[in-house]
Amino acid sequence: PRARAGLRRQKRDWVIPPIKVPENERGPFPKKLVQIKSNRDRDTKIFYSITGQGADAPPEGIFTIEKESGWMQVTQPLDREHIDKYHLFSHAVSENGKPVEEPMEIIVTVTDQNDNKPQFMQEVFRGSVPEGALPGTSVMQVTATDADDAVETYNGVIAYSILSQEPREPHPQMFTVNRATGTLSVIASGLDRERVREYTLTVQAADLDGEGLTTTALAVIEIADVNDNAPEFDPKTYEAAVPENVAGREVTRLAVTDLDEPGTPAWRAVYSILRGNDGGAFAITTDPATNEGILRTAKGLDYEAKQQFVLHVAVANEVPFVVKLPMATATVTVTVEDVNEAPVFVPPVQLATVSEDVPPGQTLTACTAQDPDKAQGQRIKYLVGHDPAGWLAVHPENGLVTTRDHLDRESPFVKNSTYTAVLLAVDDGSPPATGTGTLLLTLLDVNDNGPEAEPRDITVCQRSPQPQLLTVTDRDLPPNTGPFRAELTHGSGDSWAVEVGDTGIAVGL
Repeated sequence: PRARAGLRRQKRDWVIPPIKVPENERGPFPKKLVQIKSNRDRDTKIFYSITGQGADAPPEGIFTIEKESGWMQVTQPLDREHIDKYHLFSHAVSENGKPVEEPMEIIVTVTDQNDNKPQFMQEVFRGSVPEGALPGTSVMQVTATDADDAVETYNGVIAYSILSQEPREPHPQMFTVNRATGTLSVIASGLDRERVREYTLTVQAADLDGEGLTTTALAVIEIADVNDNAPEFDPKTYEAAVPENVAGREVTRLAVTDLDEPGTPAWRAVYSILRGNDGGAFAITTDPATNEGILRTAKGLDYEAKQQFVLHVAVANEVPFVVKLPMATATVTVTVEDVNEAPVFVPPVQLATVSEDVPPGQTLTACTAQDPDKAQGQRIKYLVGHDPAGWLAVHPENGLVTTRDHLDRESPFVKNSTYTAVLLAVDDGSPPATGTGTLLLTLLDVNDNGPEAEPRDITVCQRSPQPQLLTVTDRDLPPNTGPFRAELTHGSGDSWAVEVGDTGIAVGL
């Protein structure tokens, strides 16, 4: 495109090369950097000046220029880590102050010196790795920084190394560090928490890619527990005794030792009964506080059925073993103790039927009991436990039940023609044990109650007598009740008449 009228592109008559200044120079100051010169100084006297950061803008006065010669100078040592580049402009004017050149940008680059040592991000790094970890397993990363230049120079290039390891077991070099990244990893096999719980490494960061300034930090590596130790019974054999017929009774406690971290799933024990638990007679649980196995009876044992159990108990952990390990077992011999058990009536409820008019001394039935303690050879004595009407007697040796008084089906102690009595069977154990049996005696009705009329007394007015209705009841059962027959006695028939109603239970006068 054509240039606008009045503007004419001019060739620049000065060129300023890039300026590089090492940091931390000793001087003396001011120190000449470069001479700025314009070709126009042949035609007229030129005065030079500079503006911008480090000249007339903060930080001011770091750079100056000799007004007539054009020599640019630095007045003090520079710090690249504070400011690594300065952007200034040079100006050239004639004696009358008229610019003879367009302002020219000057870039002053501060070159790096290795004046900063590396700094770790923290004084102590902490990490963990499972015991038994294979070589090559990454543990953690340590990180350091360096304020010096790592792009143009090696002043800020950091290399990591391990200076020491404590303890030096089972090998003095269990870990290695990546020289460039600071990643710590396992280099040797044999990490065992039960032998060494924690390692402390002294790690070094050196600039100049390992050849320069150095700093150190600590890396503390915790060896995390895994389930590489099986629980062991201590002791391995147990003997205990438990009385029969008691469910939920604690039999014994089994103790184990485990080298893994206490309180962790790799340490907490899980018990099981492998053999000998016939009929599921026992159960075993873990005490959360002591880690012991608590063996209890799951139901009442029967001495007469089995006097001894030999249980084989196994123990494992809540989490599987990470390596193949044998499962520990213990033997528990449980002796069942005989307890004096009460005799048992057979059947527990005895049914008998008898006429209510049997005479006293009549044998009604036999209620017998058996003693579960067969080995003890105990004798049984029979007693009447509950006989509300006092009608019954029982033979103390053979359990024959007889009447000792007259029975009455219509008694208030009889419900629905059934009389209920309780018999006792007492053995001669120490202490004696008592069993109970029930006798349900059904009484057959006989005609032993006459009919009764209600009301018993009636007042009648002779002037205008009204018919009177009497209700007739009989406590017996059919056929020993109605139909009823009614008659008037003591000469009452001369003045009155009586008749039985259709239902047979009402009489009219």
